[in-house]
Amino acid sequence: MPRMVGTALRSPATTLAIVLAALITIPLADGLYRIPIQVSDSLEPIVIAAKYDSAQHLLRDSLTFSPTTFRPLRYLQARALLAFSQATGLTYHAVFRGLHVVLLLMLIALFIAAVRVRDWPDLVAFTVAFPVLIGIHTFLSMLLEAFPVNHFAQVGVCAMGAFVLAQHQSRWFVPIVACVLLALGLSVIESGVMVWVTVICCAVAGLPGINRTTVVATTVVLAGYFLLRHVLGISSPGIGGHGSGFGDRFYSPEELAQRFGTHPLGFMLYNVTGGLASLLFAEPRQGVYSLLAAWRQGQIHPVVIINVISSSATTALLVWYAAARLPRSRSAWSDADRTFVAACLAFIVNAAFNAVYMKDEIMSPAGLFYAVATFVAVRAMIDAPPTRTLAATAVATCFLVTIGALWTFRVVGGHYQLRYHAFTTRNDWVDVLRPDKHDSWPENPTELAVTQRIRAEAIGRRTTSPSFMPRWADRYWVE
Repeated sequence: MPRMVGTALRSPATTLAIVLAALITIPLADGLYRIPIQVSDSLEPIVIAAKYDSAQHLLRDSLTFSPTTFRPLRYLQARALLAFSQATGLTYHAVFRGLHVVLLLMLIALFIAAVRVRDWPDLVAFTVAFPVLIGIHTFLSMLLEAFPVNHFAQVGVCAMGAFVLAQHQSRWFVPIVACVLLALGLSVIESGVMVWVTVICCAVAGLPGINRTTVVATTVVLAGYFLLRHVLGISSPGIGGHGSGFGDRFYSPEELAQRFGTHPLGFMLYNVTGGLASLLFAEPRQGVYSLLAAWRQGQIHPVVIINVISSSATTALLVWYAAARLPRSRSAWSDADRTFVAACLAFIVNAAFNAVYMKDEIMSPAGLFYAVATFVAVRAMIDAPPTRTLAATAVATCFLVTIGALWTFRVVGGHYQLRYHAFTTRNDWVDVLRPDKHDSWPENPTELAVTQRIRAEAIGRRTTSPSFMPRWADRYWVE
């Protein structure tokens, strides 16, 4: 098993793991960069940020933009990127989408740091766990996020950063860094609470980098965050603030409020359990059980079967590790055991964030920890005990090869969906600033200029039409 404490020595296995990750990530980063700046969730914050004459004025007003959200950094980051674009002469696309790519690369680097490939068995485990990281639906949903700066990716970076810190011996700066990561996550989106959850889960598991000072400091920061929300009159969104699925169909916010608004507990329990089931078994998606819908319609796409089988088999592997390889006594846990427990606790708690509505992006930090736990479990399966028979070894090998192949197929599907999303996003800009609807154009000259520039950059980008892609791809890669 990888040793989670101490200085890692560079080995051929380490180098090959980095090369393998680069070969998979570079095309993924290219596909991500090809997506134009989205109209939904991106254009409005960008033009709002552009209209303010100072960051201080923008910060003050952003605190009251919404009665249910506290996300001042969304607008401050957009303003900073606009200023960077003007100072460097780079296009808006290069700056905004380039930062999305940087966040992707940071997530990959942090995952590599978390699993720490040292030897050849580690490398074999990495070849299974890395496709899980990239291929799981929560990761792709995170990449497709439409905010000007990918907030869910930022939360993932902050949470994984805290996790990596926890795996090393505690240092004086760990509480400071953990608090900064938590404050950053909380300032962009409510899911930033996952940074605090990660710290607590690592402390419960006994990872050496988190001590009592870090736990207390981050808890104080979290308490201050909730106090600030209360002072500003910001409440949590209730049922009906966002659409979500139930059973075999997706409901609008109005429909959810009408059906579950007076008795929300059952729906909230459905969402929490469904969020965890989505991670562990690839069902439901956004609250909708595709298998149930397919049963009623009498038709099911292969993508659903592939996703359910690959996720269920991987989850079975995690259950095996917990039941067979995890000592009952906490004091007897190895570094790998503690990493496994911390990762599992984190993705279980993450499911509670779906209480009001279910969304794949909300579970994106859980997907990162799910891949870390997979690495630990696969590495344990590779370690053959002296009593293992040849037949058992053959079965274990076939099992790992099968799930590795299924997850790799899902990774390829992610590339396809990125290309498809780039095409549809580019087409969304056709309806913005339409010549035949000149009366609906922005009256503010700054807003109009920014919108015109982003639109021109988006429409001017070359994207691949789905008509040139494999006709069978939707059935195998798109739910």
